[in-house]
Amino acid sequence: MSLLDYLREDPECRNLAAGAVHAVAPALDDPDPAHVDLQLNEWAFTLAGRMPLPWNTHKAIDALNDLLFSELGFRGDRETYDDPLNALLPEVIARRKGLPIALSILWVDLARRLGFDAVGVGLPGHFVAALRTDFGLLCFDPFHQGRPVGEESGEQLVTRATQGRVAFHPGMLRPTPDRLVLVRLVRNLHQRFMQAESWDEALWTSTHLVLLDAGNPRPLKERAFVHLQRNEPGPALVDLREALRLSPDVDPELQAWLQALEK
Repeated sequence: MSLLDYLREDPECRNLAAGAVHAVAPALDDPDPAHVDLQLNEWAFTLAGRMPLPWNTHKAIDALNDLLFSELGFRGDRETYDDPLNALLPEVIARRKGLPIALSILWVDLARRLGFDAVGVGLPGHFVAALRTDFGLLCFDPFHQGRPVGEESGEQLVTRATQGRVAFHPGMLRPTPDRLVLVRLVRNLHQRFMQAESWDEALWTSTHLVLLDAGNPRPLKERAFVHLQRNEPGPALVDLREALRLSPDVDPELQAWLQALEK
């Protein structure tokens, strides 16, 4: 199944772990999400036998965190943070380390298999996981062994991740739609490939962003730039014209590119 097939079958990307595999499939030796699904099912089965009776949400989350971070040894990769492998869920599972967003996807998907209403929360510069409850959103940071995240610690995460360039406000602690979680996952890889001038890789990441973020002119502009770096003016022109059609406002940069290519 391709990413396009997956999006047709699950447009909201509710099956988040499978989506995370399809979203980065060109970077994987084996792009079949069945292996990830099987592993998550095994861990969910183990956890199901450890759920507290009588029910207690906090003890249940403690059990989930204990399995992932104490027994299985998952951790945030601080030493080689920019390694693209940290964004590939099968590699994260194999290596037991990854980016905040990859570990959060793992946490959220596993929590959902236990019946929790789990979601991702896309803070600026740092991704965390959360549970929707009757008492509000309970946030946790899988990059830091699942520790709780409130407004004060959320502000610290944003300040540290953005080096103070972004001012935190409590509204940042809100759920991110699953499809936009995958957009952010792929964008993370795309930015790394762009910085490294790895144009072959940047082509597939930009194409996947076009598919995931349909209707947004930004991924089309980005893919046009990649096409130009690959000396492919024809496809670049097609993307720029579509980006212009989708742009709600005048985009001087886009118009300048088109004028240059259409001469």
